[in-house]
Amino acid sequence: MAKQRFVQIENKNALLELLEDGKPITRLIIANNAYKDVKTKAIVEHARKAGIPIERRSRKSISRRSRVSSNESVIGFMQIDNQYSLEQLLSQTYENGDIPFYIILNEIKYAQNLGAIFRTAFAGGVNGIITNKQTGNLLSDEIIRISMGTALRIPIVETHIFNAIKRLRKEDISVYAMDMEGKSIYKENLTGPVAFVLGSEDTGVSSKVLERVDGALSIPMRRGIGSLNVSISGAIVIYEKLRQELQL
Repeated sequence: MAKQRFVQIENKNALLELLEDGKPITRLIIANNAYKDVKTKAIVEHARKAGIPIERRSRKSISRRSRVSSNESVIGFMQIDNQYSLEQLLSQTYENGDIPFYIILNEIKYAQNLGAIFRTAFAGGVNGIITNKQTGNLLSDEIIRISMGTALRIPIVETHIFNAIKRLRKEDISVYAMDMEGKSIYKENLTGPVAFVLGSEDTGVSSKVLERVDGALSIPMRRGIGSLNVSISGAIVIYEKLRQELQL
């Protein structure tokens, strides 16, 4: 991994999932008067078993350190380890014996949507997220919180997506763009190696991307509705692929 930087996790659910997944949490700070709830106890237990340093701080000190909420009593610090090149992602997918299954983000802007896509993609077995190189922070505190930590658990590739699409198709991985003018997802065979392109909230998948993919897919809707939220569209197509594969 080329990049090595640290993030802090302020959500107990996210922190517990990351600890259970064996992610590189480097230390925890816990308020002196932290509630002895089940999740806090589980976090402390996992940290102690893993030899992760635990520091006790005043509630005021925790609040000053917090970036998202002043109500949390536990903060974890983690070294990011899920940023890959496209070649590393492909190699890992094949070495794990997995069928390539990727999501490509085409200029999605809002943290709420990005966080939701990360969590659904991780839950649905997506092998990696591919996006253009970001001018901002793709792994912001808000996105980490909304995704409940899954933004730190799923492989991420930041690259030129035109080149990525070309490379994936060369590997015989079908690339489909979600577009309201496309063929119904229920009439397309989505099994096997595949990548789905999700477009920006205001303009959808760009015309230049549409020119480079294998085809466009749509989700049938009643008249009077132009489109669905991008994170909802992503969830539907991810689980339609899983549904089709479960029927094989």
